[in-house]
Amino acid sequence: MRKSLSQWIHRFHNIFGGKQQQPSSNSTITELPDDYLFPALQITASLADQICKAVEEGGRLPTPGSDWIDSIVVITDGSSPLSSGERAADCDVSNNIRVEILPSLLFNTADSNNSGQAARANGVLYSLGIVFYELFSGVRPAELERPDESKGQTRTEEMLESLDPLPFDHGNIDLEAFTGVGIHGGELLEFNDLQDEYNEIWGNNNTDCFRQGQNPRKRQLRRNDNIMYSVSVEPLKAMGVPGPLCELVANMLDIADGRLMGEDAYRDISDVRDDLQLMLDKLSIYLYDQDMGSLSTTGLQFGDTLFGREAELSTIIDAYRRSALGESESVTISGASGTGKSLLAVEAGKYVISSGGIILSGKFDQLQQGKPFSALASAFNQYCGILLQNCELAPSKQKLAHQINHVLGREAHHLAKLIPNLASMLGLESNSIIHDEGCTNAQKRLQYLLCRFVEVISSTFAAPVTLFLDDLQWADSASIAAVSQLLCSSGSSLNQKQFFFLGCHREGIIDSAHPVWELVCNAERCDISFSSLKLDCMGEETLNAMVSETLCILPRLTRTLSNIIYRKTKGNPLFVSQLMPSLSKKGLLFPSLNRRRWEWDIDKITSQKLPDDVALFLTNSIVDLPSDVKTSIFHFSCFGASLEIAFVKTLEIALDMRGLCDNLDLAVDEGLVEKTDDQLRFSHDRIQEAAYNTVPAHQRYLVHHLYGMALASFSTTQSDDSILLTAANQINLGGPAAIQDTSQSFTIATVNLRAGQKAMVMSDFGAAYSYFNHGVSFLQEGHWQEHYDLSLRLFELAAKCALAIGDLANSKLHSEQVMKEARSFEDGLNVIYFSTCALAYSLRLPDSIQKSIEVLGKLGIDLEESRSAEACVQEIMTSLSTRLDEEILNTERMTKPSMIIALKFLAKLELGMTQTKPRSVPFVTQKIIELSLTK
Repeated sequence: MRKSLSQWIHRFHNIFGGKQQQPSSNSTITELPDDYLFPALQITASLADQICKAVEEGGRLPTPGSDWIDSIVVITDGSSPLSSGERAADCDVSNNIRVEILPSLLFNTADSNNSGQAARANGVLYSLGIVFYELFSGVRPAELERPDESKGQTRTEEMLESLDPLPFDHGNIDLEAFTGVGIHGGELLEFNDLQDEYNEIWGNNNTDCFRQGQNPRKRQLRRNDNIMYSVSVEPLKAMGVPGPLCELVANMLDIADGRLMGEDAYRDISDVRDDLQLMLDKLSIYLYDQDMGSLSTTGLQFGDTLFGREAELSTIIDAYRRSALGESESVTISGASGTGKSLLAVEAGKYVISSGGIILSGKFDQLQQGKPFSALASAFNQYCGILLQNCELAPSKQKLAHQINHVLGREAHHLAKLIPNLASMLGLESNSIIHDEGCTNAQKRLQYLLCRFVEVISSTFAAPVTLFLDDLQWADSASIAAVSQLLCSSGSSLNQKQFFFLGCHREGIIDSAHPVWELVCNAERCDISFSSLKLDCMGEETLNAMVSETLCILPRLTRTLSNIIYRKTKGNPLFVSQLMPSLSKKGLLFPSLNRRRWEWDIDKITSQKLPDDVALFLTNSIVDLPSDVKTSIFHFSCFGASLEIAFVKTLEIALDMRGLCDNLDLAVDEGLVEKTDDQLRFSHDRIQEAAYNTVPAHQRYLVHHLYGMALASFSTTQSDDSILLTAANQINLGGPAAIQDTSQSFTIATVNLRAGQKAMVMSDFGAAYSYFNHGVSFLQEGHWQEHYDLSLRLFELAAKCALAIGDLANSKLHSEQVMKEARSFEDGLNVIYFSTCALAYSLRLPDSIQKSIEVLGKLGIDLEESRSAEACVQEIMTSLSTRLDEEILNTERMTKPSMIIALKFLAKLELGMTQTKPRSVPFVTQKIIELSLTK
């Protein structure tokens, strides 16, 4: 449907205005409703776009004037406009509303000079501003109707008096003097032909185009000294037109001496078009007024919007989609600290969830590296925790628990050691979980079970599973080995699970010695597609968009501010997100209640002296906090980037830190710490590092030691293993040099022994070795004499765990120390066994077999081979045939240490002889059965 803009405005104002006041011959909207605002805004955007297209495609601009609306056609896909008596909800509002400018309003600018072009552009901006004013208010600006006291006429009447409705019929008008464009006779004839089109659209009488009670409009050409007057937009504000829209109109009507004035004034129609489109695309950011009263209290609030990473986000999403279709995909994101790696991953995670996928998220921590499978265990535990805590997900929890029991059976208890919430989901009590630290393949078993767990999750909910691990630079070898197994198993044609891995790490840290390097190499061997994305700091345009959306001010108006911020931050997103709230707190970036928007003191901001590095800036920001808040933030930072709120409360009790939770809440208000339902975490790991570095290194060691000792004492009364592990980590961060009382050495070594045993139960032999090795380092001179049992156990288990992680050199060193100090042959049997295993792993299988036979001989076990292998097999079969299955299964558990270790030697010997002396194997097998049933 086509109708004139004046008719469209008149009809809408009658409909909406009539509902706000008593009916009259000329109803005008006194409060602008959204039902009118949105289509009106669409018209302004379309009109600005049409003018830009006219310039770009044909070099034409409208003739400046204050009465354009009769030469503008509104085109909608809706029904006929309604009468003022009909419901506003049914009014002619369309998402496909657009406008058309009659050719009679357009002139070719090709022949105009530069000064003429500038004057014409200013005139067009001003004229368009008049249209916008009338569109939103329903009336012409009062300034254009102001009486001329010298003549007793309005300025409009003065200029209308001498003009015909279509001035193009006469050739005596000096258009070039007004427009800067020369008009030739042929062009005038062409414009004469447009009168028919004008009358065809509006009707010969033109009565539908005008308001009731008004005279017909006359198209106006005005002299430069009469055409433009400064117009106030206060009436628009009084009607409830959003402040940003009032500012936009004001910036088109800010006139002095015939020129657009003010630093915010528009210079080009394309800027108007772009700003209007932004208002349409992002209504909540650029159209509506902000609550400046509230912002005066709360200060500037920084969001988590992602800026300038569209290409990288698309790459991640495409890789995820391929993995959901069955391909094996992985993506890692690298970059300098503060460039937005984690934020990009979180944005990708939102897509995963919205598309029906499942995401498991974990974060490695430099100060929690000793904890077994820290990030990986946290990711699975958090997922199970969500299922446990959300009542609406109870059916999903029950469904998953049933499938786990069905698929994994009793093996599920090995996962439950690592994932406490899984134990709760399956109803397993901690004392019912079987602990088996003797399994040499425990770590591979755990990797296998994690793969099956992911497969169960994926198949149970028919959804792809994404694992996101942040800060891979702090990852432990065991976790990365598990991730590698998850990736490679997902690439198997026999495996049906859909698995996608996403990781983040700082640039310049991952080298050929890092576990992540091995992950990449393994992925390549398994034909896993491995994409690497590198993030740099933001460019100036991206930073301006960030500043613009944060302040809810159009980008055109924030450029001067963003340019200063860019020079000071080099485009680092973290630096920007910390600097802007800092400027707000200092009063250099402040909310204006009068203008209903943010304003700033550009000179003072420019003169601010800031460090070049974001870390120094963050450190200075923390130093300026109240002393108790600063101290609490430091306490928090000593334990890593995040803590469970329940554990923070434990710290208050165990470490006598009164007010810790309250002070951290103040840090939340400062934006340094984020708080969820059950967790506190630093807003960024660089903030944690900055808080940690507020205390010198030599003092931090003492603090860690004190924290660790207090928690170790507290852990003896608690059943929570995490307290013990945290205590050991804190003590080890302090190191032996922090000990001021040597009598503490025994206690500290014992704490590490207990922590290492817990890690072994969780099948993390790397973490376990670290604990045992730390325990050894705390032992004082003469420890073999004073604390023999503790020393023996620490060295034994250190040798065992070193062997399990492939560190044969350290396994040998610890074993030799035990052999040297052992008080009996039996005390050295365990490390001798580790030595035979190390020989086998070093491809010295004959030496391993020979050593095993020698040890068995000393234990009184003779492997005689006086008969044939076939006869030996027959003897075994005969012996077993005389026993019932129940009798064999109910055989009493062996308790004698020497016989238990003898069976380990026999099992290792059996495996070795399978490869070197297969006909001797039955004799070893017979001896294993014999000892098992009789000893």
